[in-house]
Amino acid sequence: MVIDLKIYIEGYGCTLNTADTEIIKNSIKEFQNFEITTDLNDSDIIVVNTCIVRQETEHRMISRIEYFKSLNKKVVVAGCMAKALPKKIEYFSDCMVLPREAQNSGNILFKKFIENKEKTNFENNLSEKLNKLSSKGLISPMPISEGCLGNCSYCIVKKARGTLESYDRKLIVKKAMEFINSGTKCLLITAQDTACYGYDNNDNLSNLIDDISEIPEKFAMRIGMMHAKFAEPILDELVESFKSEKVVKFLHLPIQSGDNQVLKDMGRNYTVDEFISVLNEFKRKIKDLNFTTDVIVGFPSETEDAFNNTLEVLKKIKPDFTHGAKYSQRKYTKAALLKQVDTKIRKERSEILNELRRDLSYGNNKRHIGQTFEILVTKNNMGVTENSKNVIFKDNAKIGEFRKVKISDANTFGLLGKLLE
Repeated sequence: MVIDLKIYIEGYGCTLNTADTEIIKNSIKEFQNFEITTDLNDSDIIVVNTCIVRQETEHRMISRIEYFKSLNKKVVVAGCMAKALPKKIEYFSDCMVLPREAQNSGNILFKKFIENKEKTNFENNLSEKLNKLSSKGLISPMPISEGCLGNCSYCIVKKARGTLESYDRKLIVKKAMEFINSGTKCLLITAQDTACYGYDNNDNLSNLIDDISEIPEKFAMRIGMMHAKFAEPILDELVESFKSEKVVKFLHLPIQSGDNQVLKDMGRNYTVDEFISVLNEFKRKIKDLNFTTDVIVGFPSETEDAFNNTLEVLKKIKPDFTHGAKYSQRKYTKAALLKQVDTKIRKERSEILNELRRDLSYGNNKRHIGQTFEILVTKNNMGVTENSKNVIFKDNAKIGEFRKVKISDANTFGLLGKLLE
């Protein structure tokens, strides 16, 4: 007897998780017994691809899973929470799909809900995972590895995603060509840490960028977050790769703290000076570089002086954008065992950081007034520059076009401009 089940899929989290959600969907689509629906109320099974990077995110995930279960639906919990915190959601979950099992989602659900059998171990072939990824349209995530080589004392994602396993370079380039030929204009090169790509298979990020750059069509690629520790050994060739006209002049290099003792306690494995040395090499050689960083305030060992050191370093390095976050105590991490900074102090420091990061962003954006950039038109009256800044304009333009724009004004987190003929 044929059993047809409607499946509703919801995904959260980073660009890497966005790709995993697409892989889950494509794996499920391969089975005739399943139909993907966008109507939650019409579904029989709900798949939620989870994120747990912060405590408030975890609470939101649990709340969402509990709500789904209250609808008297079958609930499948996928992603980072399924791997890192299975005990927290096993009562509300009928089935779990781990991050490195995304490509087997259809098989796992078929076994569970059609054959009524317990989950069996499938071979988790990462090449197959990338093969199941399809283009998201104009802008598409392109994962290049699973896991990372870092051991940050505050991070639970390592428990969820594991240690580094890089995709084969030829396979990534083939998938990139497939996306570009199907209409993708911007590839979001993504990983937990793009800089450590290839450390496990005698390859490196620079080689990958160079190979993708050779694809002849008109497109752009934005390189995702990288760790300064792993960028430094390949710095010369990496900076050269960034000079390609295909590479968006965007550098996401998280500093996390501007205090050396806090960096040591975080397990970041670089000093402030070492970080700045890597950053300055990019800034010296890449024109109009959009430098984005991340800062955690209220880490357990962050004193008032350490926090002030961070503010001074930010004033020195002047990020175009700063992702500021209050430290979030995560289970299974070393930092969770330390004496915690008072919640009120974390909040106060976060507010001070927020004011500074806004000032720095506005100052950086103002310097672009009068400049001309190429943009990719992403929405009506909106585009993204070749250094990944949003521009709003009044002129008519076709979505997906590359156009020239002259910047006429700036605000805190974006630019205003006029299209040129």
